[in-house]
Amino acid sequence: MIIPIILVIVVMVVGFAATIAIGQSRTNKEGNPGYFQQTGKKWANLSWIYVVCTVAIVAVLIYALNR
Repeated sequence: MIIPIILVIVVMVVGFAATIAIGQSRTNKEGNPGYFQQTGKKWANLSWIYVVCTVAIVAVLIYALNR
């Protein structure tokens, strides 16, 4: 049961680190005039990423609890 929990923590830490890296990138700091174009598509893509990750985390936890 400890391995699935470690995997969830690793995924969360990697996601946090990637978010910080993107936020600190030169392109993000200088500003991107095209960033606010097609925001609906960006929100949809981000939502799908969150849905897939949530399903994966729930599956791992269910697997861990049933062992």
